[in-house]
Amino acid sequence: MHITRRRTRILMISALAVGAIGCPSGVVWASAASGAGQAPGGPAWRIVHGAKVAPNNSLNGVAAVSKQLAWAAGIAGFSSDGRVPGAPVIERWNGRSWSVVRLPSTWPGGLARVAASSARDAWALGQESSGTREHLLHWSGRRWGEVNFPGTQGIQYGNLGLTAAAGGAAWLIASPAASSQIFRWNGSRWRPQPYPCSAVVCTLDQISARTASDAWAVGNYVTSTGSGAQLALHWTGRAWHPTAMPAVKFGNLTGVFAASRTDAWAVGVVFNTGRMLLFHWNGTGWHLVRTPAGLTVPALGELTGITGDGAGHLWIYDFGPQTGLQASYLLYDGHRWSLLHGGMIDGQTRVIVRDVAAVPGTTTAWSVGLGFTPPIAARARIERYS
Repeated sequence: MHITRRRTRILMISALAVGAIGCPSGVVWASAASGAGQAPGGPAWRIVHGAKVAPNNSLNGVAAVSKQLAWAAGIAGFSSDGRVPGAPVIERWNGRSWSVVRLPSTWPGGLARVAASSARDAWALGQESSGTREHLLHWSGRRWGEVNFPGTQGIQYGNLGLTAAAGGAAWLIASPAASSQIFRWNGSRWRPQPYPCSAVVCTLDQISARTASDAWAVGNYVTSTGSGAQLALHWTGRAWHPTAMPAVKFGNLTGVFAASRTDAWAVGVVFNTGRMLLFHWNGTGWHLVRTPAGLTVPALGELTGITGDGAGHLWIYDFGPQTGLQASYLLYDGHRWSLLHGGMIDGQTRVIVRDVAAVPGTTTAWSVGLGFTPPIAARARIERYS
C-alpha cells in the first residue's frame, strides 16, 4: 500500500490557492444565507463575521466551551504564491462577536488545531512553514503562553492532532516518517505514551477524547508486505488498546467521535479508490455501516472528520471535492442522514470546511475553514448551525 505522508494542512493552503480561481486586498465578509436542505426558519448553517485579519487567511481548527466562549485557530498574512508564509492567529468568541487575541509569540507558519476542556484550559498546536518546527500554546484562563512541544524538533511531522477533555486531560499526536507518536498532558508536563503497533508502521490521523478515561486515536497500519488496513486505538484510563474492527484492505480512518463508552463513530477512506468508510462502535467492537449519500472522497490533503453533540446528532465534514459556492455537511439526527449546505459569500468559491465543533449542552455547532475569491485569494470562513 502506498501512503503519502500528509503535511499539516496549514502548509498546504498556498498550494490550493495556486490552483484556485481568482485576490482583492481586503477581507471579504458575507451576508447570511440558508443552505439547501434546511427548512426556512429552522436550524441552519449561517455565515458569522470573523475578526478582520491580514489577507490571505484561513481557519483550520475550532473548539467550543459554551455559548459564550469558543476558539478558532489558523493562519493569516500569507501570499498566494507561497513566498510569504504568514503567521499564526487565534480568534475568540465572547457570545456576541469574534476578535483576535494576543499570542505570546509568532512564527512563519500557522496553527492547525485547537482544543479546550474549560474556560480556563485550552491548547493550540501549529507548525512553521519549514515543516520542521512545531509550536504548542496553552490558555490558562487569562492569557495564552507557549509550552515546549514534546516531540523532536527538526524532523518533519506529516500530521498533527490535538484533543482535550473535562478536568484538564489532553493528548496530541504527531506523525514523523515512522509510526505516529502519542503524548499526554499529566497536569504539569507532556509525556510520551506507548501504544500497541504490531505492524511495520502505524499512522494516526486524528485523536479525540470524551473524558480523561475514554479517548480514541485512529488511522491505519502498514505491514511488511506493503498491505494494511484501518486502525482504532482506545484509551481506557491506563493504557491504549487495539480494538476489533473488520479489516478493509488499504482502509484509513481520518475522524472519530464518541458519544459514550458504547457509542462511537469513525469515518475514513480506502486509499487509491473512491470508496469512503463509516464504522460504529457498540462497546465491544466496530461494525462497518452503510455510508450516507453524498459522502465522497475529499480533495488531496484534506481529512474527513466527524463530531457530534449531546442530543445524538452527528456531523461529517471536509468531504468531496469542495469546489462549490457553499460548505457541505452531513447531519445524522439519530434516524437518518441529510446533506446540508452553508451560507454563501459573494464572489467566493471552492469552499472548504476544516473543522466542526458542537457547543456543549446544545445542538448549536461552529464550523471553520476557507474559501477562495478572485484572483487566487484565500479567505477564512466561520459558520454557525443554530
